[in-house]
Order: sequence, then C-alpha cells, then structure tokens
Amino acid sequence: MLNDSGTDLDVQRLMHEIRANVASRHRPAEHVHSPSPGQSNGSFNGNNRYHVNDLLRFHGDEFVRNAYRALLRREPDEAGLAKHLELLASGRFNKIDVLASLHSSPEGRNSQVKLDGLSFPVAVRRMGRLPVVGYVVRVAVAVARLPHLIQHQNRFEFYTWSQQRSISAHQDQHYTEFRETLQQISAQILETTQRAAEQQQANELFVRHYEELAAKHEEFEKRLLDSTEATQELTEQHQQLREDLKSILLRQQKADTELLMQERRVTLLLEELKRTAASPSLKEAAKEEEEHLLDALYASFEDRFRGPREEVRRRLEVYLPSLKEAGINSGVVDIGCGRGEWLQLLASEGIEARGVDRNRVFIEECLGAGLNVIEADALIHLQSLPADSLNAVTTFHLVEHLPFETLIRLLKEIVRTLKPGGMLIVETPNPENFIVGSCSFYADPTHRNPIPSQTLQFLLESSGLRDVSVLKLRPWDEAKLPGDGELIKRFNEYFYSAPDYGIIARKP
Repeated sequence: MLNDSGTDLDVQRLMHEIRANVASRHRPAEHVHSPSPGQSNGSFNGNNRYHVNDLLRFHGDEFVRNAYRALLRREPDEAGLAKHLELLASGRFNKIDVLASLHSSPEGRNSQVKLDGLSFPVAVRRMGRLPVVGYVVRVAVAVARLPHLIQHQNRFEFYTWSQQRSISAHQDQHYTEFRETLQQISAQILETTQRAAEQQQANELFVRHYEELAAKHEEFEKRLLDSTEATQELTEQHQQLREDLKSILLRQQKADTELLMQERRVTLLLEELKRTAASPSLKEAAKEEEEHLLDALYASFEDRFRGPREEVRRRLEVYLPSLKEAGINSGVVDIGCGRGEWLQLLASEGIEARGVDRNRVFIEECLGAGLNVIEADALIHLQSLPADSLNAVTTFHLVEHLPFETLIRLLKEIVRTLKPGGMLIVETPNPENFIVGSCSFYADPTHRNPIPSQTLQFLLESSGLRDVSVLKLRPWDEAKLPGDGELIKRFNEYFYSAPDYGIIARKP
C-alpha cells in the first residue's frame, strides 16, 4: 500500500503503534513486571494456564516479551525478539501466528503451558492460506472484524482529535508566554532608553562642568606663568615661535598665490596663443598644453581618494589567475595606467606589459619606477597598432570617465587589436551599491555616468567579445545584517554589495 508521497505505508505496523498507544492510555496500571528476587527469570504470573486474550491485549515488543514469558517461561533473546517484531511489522504474521509458533515449538511444548482459545484462530489462519477456500475464509474474517476495525478507527480519530486539542492548547500557552515576554522586553527597552537619555543629560552636564573647570585651570596656569620670570621668558619664546609660524604661513600663502597667478598667466597665454597663433601646429600645441594644466591637481586627488598603492595592488591580484590560465605573459597594454599599480604587479609576476596615460604627473612617476609607459591618448594609440597584435588589454576605472561615443569607439579598437583568444579586463564602480551610485561615484568630478554591469556586458558582447563574465569585487560581508528575510536580503544587497565590479571577456 502506498501513501501520497509514493512510499510504502506499513499499515500493520501503524495499527500496532496506535493500539499500543491507546492501550497504554486506557490501561495505565496494566503492565508486566520484571521477575522479582525469588521468582524464576521466565515467570509471567505464576500460572501454567492462560487464555489467548490475556496476551492479545499487549502490542508491539511488549506483546512479544510477554508471549515469551508466558509460553516459554523466559525473557526473549535479542534475535528472537527482532525476528518476531520484523514479522509483525511486515504484515505476514499476526499475533496468533506468533503465539502458535512459540506454543508449538519444542521449547513451548516442554514448558507445558496451556493456552486456551488458540486452536480456533489458528485453524482459521491455516484455512485462510488454502488456495481457493482461503480467499473465502479471509473475506469472511475481514467482514466479521469490520465492526472491530471501525471501533479502532473511531478510537484513533478521537485520539487524533484530543492530540490536536492538546497541541493547540500548548501553542496558545506558548503564544501567551511569548507575548508576555515581549511586553517585558519592550518595557525593559523603554526603561533602558530613558536611562540612556538621563545618562546623556548627565554627560552633557559633566562636559559643561569640565569645560568650566578647564577654563578656570587655564586662567590659573596663565596667572601662575605670569608670576615668575621663567614663565615670562617661556611666554616670550612661545610668542616668538608663534610669530615665526605666522611668517611661515604668510610665505606659504604667498607662494600658493604666486603659483595660482602663474597658472592663471599660463592659462591666459595658452588661450591667447590658440586664438592668435597663425600656425595650426602651434594652436594644437597650445591646446595640448592647456589640457595638462590640471594634471598635478588630479594626481593629488588620486592619491587621496584612490587609496594606498599597496592596497590597490592587492585588490588587482584577483585578475592574475585569468591571465595565467590563458597563458598570457606578454603583449599586455594597460589603458589609463595611472600610478602604475597594475603594471608593477604584472612585472612582479614576470608578465611583460606597457601602460598608456595622458597625465604627465603619472607618467613621470611610472618612468621613475622603471615601468614601460607612454604619454598618449588611448584611442589614438590603439588606432596606431596593427590588428590582432595584442594578447590582452586592461583598463581600470577609466570607462566611467568617457562619453558614450568615445567608449564605443574604444571598444571597437580594442577588439580590432586583440588577437583571436585575446582577453579584455575592465573594472569600474558598481552602481548597484546605493552608496556608490548615489554618493562616492560623484566624489570624482571627472566621472560622467555610472555604468551598470548589465549595460557594460551588453556593450562588450555587441562589440564582438564572448565568454563575458562579471566579478563583483570586495562586498562588505562583515557589515551585512543577519537573517534570510526578503527585506534584509534587499537591504544588504543595496548597501553592502560590491563597490566595484570587473568584467573579463575574450575575443573569439
């Protein structure tokens, strides 16, 4: 017989358990005691004569144990107990079969125990095994037992209903206790909040008293210093130091002002040169120089907001396995190489690479570090290279600075210059993180628009690249709120997800 899930449902075993449970509830005082001192180990109740109903009222292992004690006058061995329980559970044997097998066994005959009322059910069981007559007998027995089965079914329904009532009562009790506990916790939280407010007020009062005492102490120290010649001399030295510092600050301000004036003069000179120069090359040179006026400012900005160089190098190590798996150890161009952290990392791994950037401050720093870099516009440099000449092109935090048309042209030139199987690695801020998309992205005034990973992935695939994979970099896992609720998942995704993402793609 199968249940709803398709697994075998052992009806006989289930009925044994139900009967045992119901019997234990209706007969709490009826059980068989273990042999007491002075009794034989196999005693049941001291008689040699029983009726079959004396044993049929027990169920499960209790039935088997008492059958052994009554008929064989001993406790069952483990093998015999397991065998008979297995036969009962399989449905091939019932209690009459177990009693008949024990009573008719050599050991049962030697025990000379009389079991009244066994012959008739045994005969019925034997007739039920006959080929044709047995079916009629089994049907007749089933019909005769139907009222008894209905009675057991009613008992089972009543037992199930009573258990459901008990479970519901327990649930109501637990809910009441939980609600009372929650009210207590709420009261404690309210009390704690009030205490915190009182403590805050006490802290503010303490701070005011401390400031008053500090002011009085400062006044006292000043009077004490003024009272001695040594203090007077120290005050004069302090005054002199203040004057010297003031003079230094004035000179620094003057130098900054002169530097700003020089930059302004250079700017005006370049604008005048562009306007009045007769030679187109001279105008172009003036325009080129004008574009580099802010190189030093942006380099300082990068030092402050990009992060320490060692930290940037450590972050970029995530891309090394992709290059090594592709067997790329040369022919790498880093567009917008900046301070050269990626080029230094590649050099330490024995990978030949060169960098391209327009910021002259960055170029001088990279050359001073012994890196292979050139000052050039990225698009112009790529256009000067032959097709299928590069193994890999990398660019970190550059695409968000470019106009859309320039980005499309740059991608087309990258695909043109890559060899078949060549690799492109791009990294940019991740606007899926709300903090990045709404605030930190705009900390760099040269950023244009954040680019979602789906958009950039589409642009790469539209340019002809394949095997595009997106890497979400450095999520803030330790700050995420615990829990599996949908609201908590969304909150963690929006505020603590990866601040940057990288994309790796291959040219087919």
